[in-house]
Amino acid sequence: MQGVLYIPEVTPAPTLIVCHGFDKRGFKGYKIFSQLAEAACSNGFVSLTFDFRSCGESTGKFDYGWGEQKDLQAAIDYLATRKEVNSNSIYVVGHSLGGAVALYVAQRDKRIKGVALWATPHDHAYNVKKFITMTRGRMGYYVFLMVSYLDSVFDVSKIFKWHVYGISLRPREVRRKLMKLKESEAVKVLQNISVLIVIGDGDPIVSVEEARLIYSTANEPKKLVVIGSANHAFQGKEEQTINETISWLRAETARHSSI
Repeated sequence: MQGVLYIPEVTPAPTLIVCHGFDKRGFKGYKIFSQLAEAACSNGFVSLTFDFRSCGESTGKFDYGWGEQKDLQAAIDYLATRKEVNSNSIYVVGHSLGGAVALYVAQRDKRIKGVALWATPHDHAYNVKKFITMTRGRMGYYVFLMVSYLDSVFDVSKIFKWHVYGISLRPREVRRKLMKLKESEAVKVLQNISVLIVIGDGDPIVSVEEARLIYSTANEPKKLVVIGSANHAFQGKEEQTINETISWLRAETARHSSI
C-alpha cells in the first residue's frame, strides 16, 4: 500500500486520513485529495493520502469496497504507531466509494472520531442501477443482471469486458459485493462519531437527494453541506470543498478537546 504522509510542526497531533473513490488512478486521480491533506497539515493535522489495493501505486486486487476496509484499517493501525499521531483523535474523509469504506471501518474502530463523506451514495445497489441505466439504458441494467448470474456459473470476462474508471469489473462481484454496501444503514450504526456530508448539486452520479437520505439516518452530531454547481469530483470547487471540510475538522477537534 502506497501513500504520502504529511506531518505538521507541532506533534502529537490529531490525524486525517483521505480515502479516494472508485478510480484506478488512486489518490493522484484528482488533485483535491492531496490539496486537502496539505491544507489539513497546515492546520495542525497529521495527514495521510494513500492508494487502495490495485489503485495508483498499490498492488493487490480490487475488492468492491470490502477488502478496501482492511486497507483503511491497516492505515489507521500504522498511524497509531507513530509518535507524531494522537491515536485517539482520528478523522477520515472518504470520496464516493471511499466514503462507504470509511463508514464501515468507523463502526469497528473507536479511534475514529469523525467521518466526512464526499459525494458518497446512500445505497450502492441503487447507485449501480442508476449508473448503468444512465450510461447503458434501462435494458443495459437487465443485461447486467442476467450476465451477473451467468458469471456465477462460468467466467464471462473473456466475452464480456466491463471497465469503469479504469478498473476491470466482474458482474457477479458487483452484484455480490459492491451492491451490498448500504451507506444509509452503515451510518445509522455510528454513535458519538461526527458525520459531515458534502455533495455537489451538479453531481450526475450521486444526487443531493441521496446525500439527504444519508443525513436523515445519521445520528448527531452531523452536518450537510451542498456545494453549488459542483460535480462528482468537485472540480473547480476544490477550495470551497476543502475549506468546508477543514472548518468542520477544526470545530470537531475543539469540541472533543473540551469534553
